[in-house]
Amino acid sequence: MAETLTIHLVNKAGDLRGRFEASHLATTAALLKGWFETVILSVPAFSAVAVRTDTKQGDVKARDLVCYLLTSAEDSIVAKRATEDITLGVSGSTMMGAADKAVVSEVYMRQIVQKGDPRANATTNREQLVAGCILHELIHNISDATTPVVTDVHKVKDGVICRELDGNPLTGTEAPNEVDNKVAATALTRRATGVKQHASAMPA
Repeated sequence: MAETLTIHLVNKAGDLRGRFEASHLATTAALLKGWFETVILSVPAFSAVAVRTDTKQGDVKARDLVCYLLTSAEDSIVAKRATEDITLGVSGSTMMGAADKAVVSEVYMRQIVQKGDPRANATTNREQLVAGCILHELIHNISDATTPVVTDVHKVKDGVICRELDGNPLTGTEAPNEVDNKVAATALTRRATGVKQHASAMPA
């Protein structure tokens, strides 16, 4: 029986002093919902998509996805869990923990929305830009954060979301194309039992 693909957005960044308020987050969630609804058209296991911003640890099911919205890389959950030296992405990071084999996806809101300057105004099309960065990390989550790797996201040819972002960041007008959708759909299909998500940083 087909199920709902649920994406949990865990906002630990607050509203960036009004630069990214609840209404902006709701728009980002709606964009992600629409993008994933296109992806699952070719994934029989899923019949619907839900994007939640109010969930707790116990709400995460086996095939759900989680992304943490952090103020900056200084708050990185990935870095805190790393057992060796790592280099975080400019706008976000995704990595599996060595001990619990759970995957963390995170994005750095001040970098995305304000180009890293806490005094700066919000960038144009902030909601779509945040959504694109979240989607990039979640495709890492299901594609190449665990083994066996389904697709190396940074080596995808002709993708918009699936590409190396450091030095070539997303813009607020970019949206996933057919290449990105196929990468995501393939990963969701191959990870038939889901990818274990790191939920312990969510509200209890």
